[in-house]
Amino acid sequence: MKYSPLFSALLIVSAVVVSACGSLSTNSSNETQSTSPTSPLADSPEVVVVSPDGSSSSETSEESSPSAEVPAASGATSYQEPNDLFQISFPEGYTHQETGSGIAFVSADKGFGGSVDFGAAQGGELSTEDLEKALKEEYENRLEDVAWQGSQIQPDGSIRVDWVGRDTDGNDLDAISFVEQRGDTIFILNLYGINKAYADYNADAETIVGSYRVRQQ
Repeated sequence: MKYSPLFSALLIVSAVVVSACGSLSTNSSNETQSTSPTSPLADSPEVVVVSPDGSSSSETSEESSPSAEVPAASGATSYQEPNDLFQISFPEGYTHQETGSGIAFVSADKGFGGSVDFGAAQGGELSTEDLEKALKEEYENRLEDVAWQGSQIQPDGSIRVDWVGRDTDGNDLDAISFVEQRGDTIFILNLYGINKAYADYNADAETIVGSYRVRQQ
């Protein structure tokens, strides 16, 4: 099986972000950035909404505003990718930083973080099985240790992969990854407890995952 070179590069960024997330510096311009309810992404014909329990649905633009699914809490921040490929929101106190192929984010106590990464498939079309296999192979190469706990294809065609592992800095990770291909773009959403249990941050995860939108292409 031959995977897109850019898919491999995309996962390299994802794995590096795992280590970098705990030391993200505060970026005032990122912290204050917010998504307008009338953004171009919200006006796109269809978006995919992924729920924390793994379910998802497609919605029309009238229902696609993040506030329609997850009301913005006081102090929460939102991020919209400059080319309107995705948008996502974070609870109060989170910081986020652009990585060149998406963003990385981390909680105020550095106990929970994640990333959104995207890249071109260069005309290739990967099945959900291909996406899962490629993600696992790359993470096995990039992390000190990883154990796969299960995977599930979502109603929208994306795949959720549950895993635990250890990065090269010795941080224990309790993680969930969502990987999907939309048109010629591959998206990966990673969420993980950093030396903490994922379940300790379920409320934060619900806010983040409930606000996550990728544009159909």
